[in-house]
Amino acid sequence: MFCFIPSWYSQNDKWHANETPWYQAGKAYEFDDTINQIRMFRSACEPAQLMVLSYAPGLRMFLHRQNLYPMDVWNLFDEMQGIDLQKLGVVPWQSLEWPRNLIWRYTPFTMIGFLGRDRYAELFFGEDGNLIQVDFFREGRTIRRDVYDDRGFCSSRIFCDQDGREEQEYLDPDGTVQFRENCTTGEIRIAKGAHYRFQKQEYESMDLLVEEVVRRRFLELEPEITVVVAANPQHNQMILKARRGQSIGLSYFEERFPLDDGKALERDLRYARFAVADTEHSAKLLRQSSGDDGLPVYDISPFDTRFSLGKSQRIWELKIFMPVDGLDDFLLETAMQQVFSYMENNQCVILQAVTQNAQENVRRELAGKLLAILEKNEITGIGIGLENGAMELLPVFVPEGGSCRVQVISCHSENDLIQRLYDVRLILDVRDQPDLYLQIAGISAGIPQVNYRFTRYVQHQKDGYIIQNIHYISGALEYYLSGLKHWNEALVYCVKEIEKYTGGSLVQQWKEAVEDDAK
Repeated sequence: MFCFIPSWYSQNDKWHANETPWYQAGKAYEFDDTINQIRMFRSACEPAQLMVLSYAPGLRMFLHRQNLYPMDVWNLFDEMQGIDLQKLGVVPWQSLEWPRNLIWRYTPFTMIGFLGRDRYAELFFGEDGNLIQVDFFREGRTIRRDVYDDRGFCSSRIFCDQDGREEQEYLDPDGTVQFRENCTTGEIRIAKGAHYRFQKQEYESMDLLVEEVVRRRFLELEPEITVVVAANPQHNQMILKARRGQSIGLSYFEERFPLDDGKALERDLRYARFAVADTEHSAKLLRQSSGDDGLPVYDISPFDTRFSLGKSQRIWELKIFMPVDGLDDFLLETAMQQVFSYMENNQCVILQAVTQNAQENVRRELAGKLLAILEKNEITGIGIGLENGAMELLPVFVPEGGSCRVQVISCHSENDLIQRLYDVRLILDVRDQPDLYLQIAGISAGIPQVNYRFTRYVQHQKDGYIIQNIHYISGALEYYLSGLKHWNEALVYCVKEIEKYTGGSLVQQWKEAVEDDAK
């Protein structure tokens, strides 16, 4: 059996998963190598277990969004908190204890409770509408934060002083404190009722407590199990030292691990049995760092096969999906000049300028930049609309006789992206480093892509167009939007690529790697 250890940590809290309200822009997308690897094993009906080392009260909702729920999961913080529940639960906010004279005010993002004129509490909800957090206030500042688990109970309480977080209590489902973390010093104190689960009553840091429980978990795992670790400097050495006969494979994905750190790579690869890379370039660096040891390094594409082919060929509008985050002003203006010029000659083309930032002021600023480019180039007849929360366009600029054919929209989640790509005809991502997940999504939806750089996923004039020069966008637009011939060729190529990476072929590669290692 295979056991997968993901790297699901937030940037602010070392051992906490990223859990933010639905309207906040967090990480670009949740998809990573572990998600795809588990999907491959499930599709091949191979047993797989997930071993999560982060505090993740919204883990089941996360797995549900990735079509991975339910599955066999061992969670480190569940072990430390004495939690054995698995099923999703609901926390009706009305059932919580509130002052009798509390008055609720509803905003587009949160719910705020007032006692008289003073703010008493604020409720935050996740992407799925579940309650994830309640903040309590006194004299205008936060004094406590209750964090809710998606299984239907309060999982931890954070107490705050004037400088911020002071202490965090971790609770079991009955609300009993299991251990406390001093957020200033990092020290851990085990509650009296939970002493029997730990070797010490106090720990200098969360790292030491996590290390103890991970070592204990590997003692429980059978030596025949293969553990696939999402490579991360935070946990690599701890896991490699904790193993007890299990084969360890390291999986490298995007920029999570600094591949230019040769010493760290050599140290980790020395104890691993095999490595997996998401790109050919990463695989080459890993082979160089492994030296003469002959460590098997596999270059396996993280294809996501849950997407369905788009339906844009049935729609008369020609929608261009163009992410603009990270484009400097020169590249943005140069690209938009060509796109607007093409739109002026083809009334069917609609541009979706996409940002991951959901704040309206950011989108209005982007709309202002696009309007300035239109005016500078004396392009008329093209209006700009700003999408509101209901996915309706609010006109920013509409010329006489024109329409909002430039739409400034936000796309801050994977589910949102899936819906957006349903009727998109072309993806235009001319950033220096195109978004990996967007490329995978585009191929899985059968949408050709225009990129500035060569990548392993987009082949020139097969499933996309590589311009290599920012001034060549017009030719790429003409290639795919002037008719359906080249677009259909790209669709057929995408279907073949999807077929190549589905089924049990990739899983068989993993199993062969373990068998070769055992010989």
